[in-house]
Amino acid sequence: MLIGLFYIIVPLFLIGIIAFKKQPNVWSWVLTIITFGLVIAYLWTTTRWEIVSIYLRPVIPVLYLIACFVGYRRVSKQKLPVNKIVLILSVGIHFVLIVFFSGLNWFSFKGYISPENTIDLASPFKSGKQIVLHGGSSPFINGHYHVKPQNHAVDIVGLNTFGMRASSFAGGADLNNYEIYGEAVYSPCNGTIIDVVDQYDDLIPPNTDKINLAGNYILIESDGLEILLAHLKKGSISVRPGDTVTTNTLLGQVGNTGNTSEPHLHMHVEKGGEPNTILNGEGVPFTIDKEYLVRGNLLEHHQME
Repeated sequence: MLIGLFYIIVPLFLIGIIAFKKQPNVWSWVLTIITFGLVIAYLWTTTRWEIVSIYLRPVIPVLYLIACFVGYRRVSKQKLPVNKIVLILSVGIHFVLIVFFSGLNWFSFKGYISPENTIDLASPFKSGKQIVLHGGSSPFINGHYHVKPQNHAVDIVGLNTFGMRASSFAGGADLNNYEIYGEAVYSPCNGTIIDVVDQYDDLIPPNTDKINLAGNYILIESDGLEILLAHLKKGSISVRPGDTVTTNTLLGQVGNTGNTSEPHLHMHVEKGGEPNTILNGEGVPFTIDKEYLVRGNLLEHHQME
């Protein structure tokens, strides 16, 4: 819950300073809106908005622009005496923050660029609304990016009516509080099932299994590539090794097994490594329905008849 509140409080606090702190001159106002704007941009890009509500995300840039206008109107029209030491320190701090957060923003937004030679997959869901929790080609927006087989992995959670992944900020210990839990998972490609694990119990958050990292999973071979769908619900898997699947084949349901802090679907593509095994090949970039997914992207589907 605290991390969810942090995501809201920090941008609003900075926006409040921009709007209501009376700046001594225009240059001070310019430095403030640039510095705070870069901090807000970084938080806007990397924040897990589904914890607090995705509908707050577009509000932040609007509030920032309004605050800039209000703050400019409050700039002092009188020439005030300036303490040179304070001025130098202030400019120095702003400069360091501008350089630092410019770098963070560069590496974060760089992760939005789709790599070359991607393969296209279908969405593993047929109904509901989901959001990408981890995704993209940067460790700032994809926690899997530093692991070679999972360079381009995505983690997906569901969204309720309020744009949250669970019924509360904290989520809680009840798995049914999480919108994605029990959601039907379909094959994202045409291929052959080459490995299935369906033996681990669903864990109660925040418990994790750091030994059986993928928990219950399905591994599909398609055109020489291996597609992994992990953290599935125990007893829900409806396919077996050797089965042929299409994009209309029901595979199982989202669960909370393996090294996961809450229910979500983990999905990635590998090539090379030891055949029919997971987490030892090279990550392959992929799109879903022609879109390279990064943190914050939505997947929306019409309810199946």
